[in-house]
Amino acid sequence: MSGFGDQLVQGLLNPKGNVADWRHASRLFTDSDFRLAPKSKFNFYVNFSINTNALKSLNFSYRHASEINMLVKTCELPKFTIDTVAADQYNRKHIIQTKINYQPVNITFHDDRLGVVGQLWQNYYSYYYADPTVAKQPSAYKNTAYSPGTLITAPYGLDNNSSIPFFDKITIYQMANHQYQSYTLVNPKIASWSHDSMDMSSSQAASQAMSLVYEAVAYNTGPVVPGSDPPGFGGPDHYDTVPSPLSLAGGGTKTLLGTGGVLAGLASTFGVVGQAMTDGLDSLTTGQIVGAAITAVNTYNNASKLTSTSIRNELTNVATTGIRNLGNVGLNNIRMPINDTANNPSTVATQRQLP
Repeated sequence: MSGFGDQLVQGLLNPKGNVADWRHASRLFTDSDFRLAPKSKFNFYVNFSINTNALKSLNFSYRHASEINMLVKTCELPKFTIDTVAADQYNRKHIIQTKINYQPVNITFHDDRLGVVGQLWQNYYSYYYADPTVAKQPSAYKNTAYSPGTLITAPYGLDNNSSIPFFDKITIYQMANHQYQSYTLVNPKIASWSHDSMDMSSSQAASQAMSLVYEAVAYNTGPVVPGSDPPGFGGPDHYDTVPSPLSLAGGGTKTLLGTGGVLAGLASTFGVVGQAMTDGLDSLTTGQIVGAAITAVNTYNNASKLTSTSIRNELTNVATTGIRNLGNVGLNNIRMPINDTANNPSTVATQRQLP
């Protein structure tokens, strides 16, 4: 009983023993469908809402308006600075906010071979400024342009009759877990545009960049709906919308376990059926109903091809892999206590690979 009592006391006073596990990170980052896991920087999308009445070339609107969204290479999220004043309130410091400043947002594009990104700048440049148009006229920029008898009457600079904004808005979507958080730049304008530099010794892809200024930021959240929300994201023109053959919608796998296996297919099918029984058939969209039917058929076909031998081998492989991974957990360079306090109270653990 003394041994049992010692173990009980040890479990109460030191429940994790001498080495802690990854339980904290697991509970924080993986629970609730990775709700608190960090977002990935590459999972973003930018939508440029261009006023078609401001375009000099309507061909750009009809052919490339949605393509420019997918040519963004890097994009900054909005940044803010707030001006404050420290006032003395009867010898007590009191911070007063006086102004909010919206920092420029920098966006870098892939310099595509067709020149879609270049057309975006050319349309913006030609809309706000008369310079690119008048520059094509002979003698427009010669020293005699304002001499008597050779005066060029064409407009220059901002004298271009531009009254409406070129960009209605620009929205940056940050996505994770089939949800998005959007940052809409209100009344954005280009503060700088830079073409890339050329280099005969470089094989890097060319890019173009711009810096945006804006008047305010509007936030929003919502579910990602491919082809609809965000606008142009996940549509059939430039995205592969055919289901993978390993997925349930694309055929599934002839296995019991896994994301495309029979158990996953049953869970998906019964999940849709349960929703219909709880919330009514009207709560399901046509896509959900068709998808559930396809999943049910594929699951039935895959289940009919399972054998007792294949199931036994699959479960054995899963168990063996789990034990091997558990034994191969790295404990290198971790000092483990030993019962030799007179000479050396600890030893360095060495990882051993299981066969």
